[in-house]
Amino acid sequence: MKHNFGFIHNDPDTVATLDATKVPKKAVQGTPWYQILSNQRYSNLFYYVGAFIGEREKLIEDGFSEGKDDANSEWAKRIRCEQSDMIMILLNLSFIPDDIVHEKSVLDEFKSGWCFRLEQAMNSHKDDFNK
Repeated sequence: MKHNFGFIHNDPDTVATLDATKVPKKAVQGTPWYQILSNQRYSNLFYYVGAFIGEREKLIEDGFSEGKDDANSEWAKRIRCEQSDMIMILLNLSFIPDDIVHEKSVLDEFKSGWCFRLEQAMNSHKDDFNK
């Protein structure tokens, strides 16, 4: 998510704290609810094919012809991964600035190529923020 869209959903300080935390002797168990984002392993299992998997475009069946010359281009690989990335974006929608989410031309109802429009909008937002 950081590489493709310019945001991370876990605070690095929180991750460091959790990594340093030891399992208690009496852990809370049997919770009747579960938030999907509270456990990265569970969240990863929910994806179609997570972005952390190398060459994941080869695992995704989307109807693209494998015989085309551009089937292995960077554009084709990103388009092929849009379905899986859409799940991650929707799970983390609250981390994307409201003006980008509400701009119809960016996500455009998740029509093909939305990943490039979102990346461009996020980069533009970061540039404006840094000014």
